[in-house]
Amino acid sequence: MKDAIDKRNDRERIARSIVKRSNIIYTSREELEHRANEEKHQKMQEEREVAEEVVRKLKEEENQKMAMQIQRLLADREMLERQLETGMDASGKHRMSGVTQERVEAILSEKSRQLEEIIAAHSASSGEDSAAHGEES
Repeated sequence: MKDAIDKRNDRERIARSIVKRSNIIYTSREELEHRANEEKHQKMQEEREVAEEVVRKLKEEENQKMAMQIQRLLADREMLERQLETGMDASGKHRMSGVTQERVEAILSEKSRQLEEIIAAHSASSGEDSAAHGEES
């Protein structure tokens, strides 16, 4: 247990410490948020590209229903992202309340999860199909 003298000694020791400027990284909160948003957008762009590839493959396989479902999920996700970025509701006339914003975020995460599941399922089935074709050859 530290008494007042120990606390004072700690403060004095810290005050006399040398801080090297090379060990200090000056990053503003805005810069960190900007980086996080860029990473998020990059990840979503990659997911979109993968989803578009899956849609193309499904159309080649004449599985239009699944392709349309993926395209609908992508469109819904983009609309929800725009709502969150602008802070406006779906009509674009009113600001979203905190509860509405939470609901939009929940729906967006659900749509993203569904899209990931469909892509993963299609990727797994494509892997099985290519393995099966490899065994037949």
